Amino acid sequence: MIADDQIDGLPLTERLKKAQYLSRELSEHLRQAYLPKLADLRLVTKEFDPAAVTDQRVFDCTVAVLEAEEFTDSLYEKLHQYLESIRREMKDLLFTDASSESSQALRMPILDFDIDELSS
Repeated sequence: MIADDQIDGLPLTERLKKAQYLSRELSEHLRQAYLPKLADLRLVTKEFDPAAVTDQRVFDCTVAVLEAEEFTDSLYEKLHQYLESIRREMKDLLFTDASSESSQALRMPILDFDIDELSS
């Protein structure tokens, strides 16, 4: 696991790229590995004939699902760390005190022209 200090030290763009990469990887893992293994386990556990489905096959399918679950958890934890880091930085940037000059400058539009010149 990466420490929060190391993640917070990365530029915001790098954290956003890494979070996007991790979310894609998590999505692909769920669709291509976890859900098919879970479907296999459901299929073999619905069969009650011991000649058709052995205990070893049920065990193997269960182990495969548990391993996929562990990988899913680790991906999710990494993604969560990056998203929390992004949230903390964005919270500081977006939700500053309304009385500060920097937040007022962000809220007020910059007008470099005279409105009367536009109407004539």
